[in-house]
Amino acid sequence: MKKILLIASVFILLFSSVVYAKDAAQVFLLDDFEKAGNLVGGKSNTYEKEPSKSLAMRVSEEFYGNAGRSLMIKFDKKSEGGLYGTGGWCGYYTMLRSGAKYFDITPYKTLTFQVKGVKGDENFKIGLADRHWEELGDSVKSEDVVKYIPTGKITTEWQKAVVPLDVFFLDKKEVSSLAFCFESESFATGSAKGTVYIDDLRLE
Repeated sequence: MKKILLIASVFILLFSSVVYAKDAAQVFLLDDFEKAGNLVGGKSNTYEKEPSKSLAMRVSEEFYGNAGRSLMIKFDKKSEGGLYGTGGWCGYYTMLRSGAKYFDITPYKTLTFQVKGVKGDENFKIGLADRHWEELGDSVKSEDVVKYIPTGKITTEWQKAVVPLDVFFLDKKEVSSLAFCFESESFATGSAKGTVYIDDLRLE
């Protein structure tokens, strides 16, 4: 009887370890913004088309939790002028493709990150690109990020944004990049200027 109970205990312990390992594997830290480049070895930078502009830096004056840095993105999205007369575009991207190898996000259900603004009421969309969209130089956009934040708005306090990956209609086995996109439709007047901080970019 003792032998049976011992075997059962060992089995439960092993099973629990397997489940824990599986659960742990379902969280993937893409970038904590502590060092240049993301944690899959991809480069990161801003993108812009005049007259819109953006600037991104890893800074130490704001961070979430115990880590010492976050990503600061300054944006100035115009609504008029430039190519097509729509004010151009601006944002920040990070590459998930490594050489010819694309990133498979199928094991995950959500993209999460911590976000706060300098003034509050800032806004943006998330863009994901697969092989097809990369060739077009564009991405599939989410709805406004405020939809995925508990308070329904960016504030001056850290909040966790949880974006379901199902909102992106693309090949999830071949993702090439992720972007924070400042789009005219995200703002009441079509234009806006501000600063946001991002930290702990994860797939869960």
